Amino acid sequence: MRVQGQPDKLRLILAGGGNEKDSQLLDAYFAHWIGDSGKMLYLPIALREADVSYNTCYTWIRSVFAPFDTGHISMWSDLNQHNISELGAFDATYIGGGNTFSLFSELLESGFAEALREYATQGGAIYGGSAGAVILGRDLLTVEHMDANDVGLSQRTGLDLAGGHAVWVHYTPQDDCLIDQYIHQSHFPILAIPEQAGVLLEGNELMSIGRAPVYRFAGNTKEQIL
Repeated sequence: MRVQGQPDKLRLILAGGGNEKDSQLLDAYFAHWIGDSGKMLYLPIALREADVSYNTCYTWIRSVFAPFDTGHISMWSDLNQHNISELGAFDATYIGGGNTFSLFSELLESGFAEALREYATQGGAIYGGSAGAVILGRDLLTVEHMDANDVGLSQRTGLDLAGGHAVWVHYTPQDDCLIDQYIHQSHFPILAIPEQAGVLLEGNELMSIGRAPVYRFAGNTKEQIL
């Protein structure tokens, strides 16, 4: 599937939010982009350390990419301790799941939201898992039914790097009614991604990858993405 108006250098993976078995094909593709000598930045900040320690997060991300001989992996757990100019040192950035509103609030307040958008347009590869995938889309309110906006985030517009689509994660067919309601209110097309799959974007090319079908909802239509 082709989408118009995308930066030529764009490389994104939008993951539906499953476990490491569900995402294995996506992880392998991302590892290929990074290479064995590349540098990857991991952002676990959508999770609250009170719920999951960041040391545990770092152990997990290393175990996920260990089979692929991925190069050096760095983790930033506090964006206020870093400068946006440091992003350029990394070939790829992995944005993990958690609370979408908390994640985007921190990215906005630190200035990293626009920095990540520029990073992507200049060829930096980005992997978004669950909440990380949603913020790469057009609108954050696709997770309004599952994520609490405890931070009081008023902005609903994401980084809009997914060809004008909003991203619906953890998709199951039971969500179709909610998606129809969302589209009726927002008029935004949706990429509906189950936990066992993801969407790959390279420039203007968009394709599904994984072990379950991915769908595009627009208006009154629902079509499978190949």
